[in-house]
Amino acid sequence: MAGALRAVLACAVTIAGLPVFLASGSSASAASGVPPARTTDTRAPTAAFPATLNIFSSSLVRYQDPNYSACTAASVQTMLNFISYTRSGGSGFRWSRTVSGTTRDAILSWERSHDTMSGGRGSDPHGWRNALNYYGWGSATLGQGSRVYDDFSYSSYDAATKAAVRALILTRKPVGVLAWAGAHAQFLHGYYGLSGDPFAKDSAGNYTNKFTFSGFYLTDPLRSSSAVNMRIGYATLRDTSNMRFRLRRYVENDSLLDDPYTPGTRRSVDEWYGYFVLIVPVR
Repeated sequence: MAGALRAVLACAVTIAGLPVFLASGSSASAASGVPPARTTDTRAPTAAFPATLNIFSSSLVRYQDPNYSACTAASVQTMLNFISYTRSGGSGFRWSRTVSGTTRDAILSWERSHDTMSGGRGSDPHGWRNALNYYGWGSATLGQGSRVYDDFSYSSYDAATKAAVRALILTRKPVGVLAWAGAHAQFLHGYYGLSGDPFAKDSAGNYTNKFTFSGFYLTDPLRSSSAVNMRIGYATLRDTSNMRFRLRRYVENDSLLDDPYTPGTRRSVDEWYGYFVLIVPVR
């Protein structure tokens, strides 16, 4: 994965005992696209889900600049900062908030020794996932079945984005996005305009995905993108001609190694190529 890596006003409130930022205003399977052996949100939320949710603090954002290979590392740092700020880390959370560039670079170095790339300068979805788990909760959360964050591949844009909304509601943690067709890291820390029930299921137990939402709050760690707490519409993220902000299918091909933290043997790129890829909090 290559490493190249407008704000809106918000007010603090508390939902289900957690401090969460709600921007002003509100409105929103069988075809989930998630590989059958790997599922995300298996629990129903314990409180009513808000129409608008945004987990964000401007003082805790770490840009990747001037390290243009550190998009995933800077995203790890800011995502964990937000989790610490909202106290949504849960049992075993150990991260201390920091915007240090030295910490960003240390995370990238760790990612590079724990990802599945065969070259390059940045990291890949496995490096990003592993760093979130390791720095956030420790080495015991690296293996399958113990993770707080995992990487997921979705066959459709709708399935991917609706899974992200469910994860935000369920965990109050940001969701990583493999942007630029897999060449960059961005993350979603909120949504707005939710209508319907994101957790409704059909008789077979699959999410119906019949709910709607208007868009997301997104942050890009690359300063020149000018996208910190950016409000981006559902259709814009799908269709915009600005390729910096269109969620596209993953086409990077440099992750040729097997994932040592997941049973079985396969080239990691085969998990993601041609799919919409997210780094999703599962608890």
